Amino acid sequence: MDKEIVKQKTSLFSIFFTFAVDNLGATIVFPIFAPLFLDPSKKLISGDASLAFKTTMLGFFLGVFPLMQFIFAPIFGEYADHYGRKKALIATTFLTFLGYALSAIGIHQHSLFLVFFARLIMGIGAGNLSICLSSLSDLSPSPKKKVRYYSYGSAIAGLTFILGPFIGGKLSDPTVYPTFNSAFPMFIGAVLGLINVFFILFAFGETLENPSTKPFDFIKGLHNIQIALKTKSIKRLYVIYFFYLFSWNIVFLFVPAFLVENFHLSNSRIGDVCALLGVCWIFGTGILHRLFYHLIPPKVVLLTSFVIFSALVVFVPYPNFLKGFLLILGGCTIISGLIWPMCTSAISDAAPSHMQGKVLGLSQSMLSLTMMLSSILGGLFLHAHSLIPFVFSGLSSLIAAALLLRVKVE
Repeated sequence: MDKEIVKQKTSLFSIFFTFAVDNLGATIVFPIFAPLFLDPSKKLISGDASLAFKTTMLGFFLGVFPLMQFIFAPIFGEYADHYGRKKALIATTFLTFLGYALSAIGIHQHSLFLVFFARLIMGIGAGNLSICLSSLSDLSPSPKKKVRYYSYGSAIAGLTFILGPFIGGKLSDPTVYPTFNSAFPMFIGAVLGLINVFFILFAFGETLENPSTKPFDFIKGLHNIQIALKTKSIKRLYVIYFFYLFSWNIVFLFVPAFLVENFHLSNSRIGDVCALLGVCWIFGTGILHRLFYHLIPPKVVLLTSFVIFSALVVFVPYPNFLKGFLLILGGCTIISGLIWPMCTSAISDAAPSHMQGKVLGLSQSMLSLTMMLSSILGGLFLHAHSLIPFVFSGLSSLIAAALLLRVKVE
């Protein structure tokens, strides 16, 4: 086989493996950290600490990852454009490996500082998405191949969105197998992360042929938000997108905490719930989106979805039995999954042609910003009353609907 073909195939495999490990790192933690912070038997936080302190720490812990991602993902993207994809990927994959390893050690030693520091490191290393997509674009011999490679990446992300929490829940639950504990999935993640580093070092070939000559932008994340809010054709859509993302994240990020406090679920069962939500999300973003896309105008679907989501989400915390809670939350997840591709598609359609390449970066910065804000605010509000995050979610979705009334959506 021709050396160039072998290089192409090994480079593609390395990128898809990086996709999987990166997305696994983002989702495998869902069933693990809420019990770690809220359950005194886990010994990460003193049993004498108040619930307010625990939920606040959990909120800041969840927020540090997207904060670092907001700051550093654009910087690594810039670095990759200037100095090569391979150098940037070596740095980000090594940071991901280091974050996993430090998380495992921190959990094993019951060190709150080390667990926080590890999550910060993983957030810094979470700049892989834009670099992977750029690499896939470089490796694509035709636009058709590019779409196919992107769809493979999307499929991997969807699969790990379901498998990550399920695996994390099982591998962290000693009732499943005595050797398993909260640190075990992190050790597995560290092994996968180290393998990923070796793949990038030895199997990935540099794909950048024309390095950028533009000045290096160290605060590109902030500039992305600034561009999104200054570009006339998309600024209102991005404000709507912000309120939508906030309404979803302030609920989704604290589902594990709610399950621990109200239903006292084990890690394994929390993982099952999160995996179920992943299936609901894919049903909304895949099947329902395709069903409605050609039948009903996007604006009508979005308006209806925002209103239904607002009406449903405030009732999520009311059922005192798990099946009722999951039924309403599953409905919210399906609707949110339907909204997401329609929002991103509307932004892409409205963006000027010269900005099409920037839309992904703008949207990623907006997602990181809303995840950070919803994590911190959710942690602060959750201890006061479990209903508050859901009320904020409903209000945020209604604001998105009200703003949408004044916007033209193709």
